Amino acid sequence: MFKNKSNQQNYEYYENMQLNRIYYELEDLNRKLRNLNNRLRRIEGFLGLSLDEENK
Repeated sequence: MFKNKSNQQNYEYYENMQLNRIYYELEDLNRKLRNLNNRLRRIEGFLGLSLDEENK
C-alpha cells in the first residue's frame, strides 16, 4: 500500500526533474540562437549587407 504511493511520488519527482531539464535546455538553445542572430546582424552591418537589399 505505501510502496505504491512512494513509487508514484518518486516517478512524479523524476518526471518533474526531466521537465525542468528540458526547459533549461530550451532556454539555453534559445539564448544561443539569439546570440548567433545578433552576431549575424553585426556582420551584415559590417559588410553592408541586409536581407532587404538582397530581395530587391
